[in-house]
Amino acid sequence: MPREPRSKHAKEAEQQRGTTTAKGYGVKWERIRKRYLYAHPWCVLCSKTTTATDHFPESRRALVAKGAKDPDAFSRLHPLCTSCHNKETARHQTGRWAAERVQPRRS
Repeated sequence: MPREPRSKHAKEAEQQRGTTTAKGYGVKWERIRKRYLYAHPWCVLCSKTTTATDHFPESRRALVAKGAKDPDAFSRLHPLCTSCHNKETARHQTGRWAAERVQPRRS
């Protein structure tokens, strides 16, 4: 299935971010991710089928910066569907790479 055309800004942002391998998500991470998704098939926020493995409560970048011994340990992950992952990423990374702004929920 062909990808949809992306904006010039999106292409430039992706190039600046680097490859997944450059960000620390290589073959080892793919193995961990697959095992985690198999063991945790449902999104912890909405119970839809899991498609993403998210580092929580701290990002992988923060864990690596702190010198965490195993930043990809199952205890540092939680399973999310794509929609919830996008919302959580936008909520916690409100800087350059957030794809959308998530407004706080009103009670």
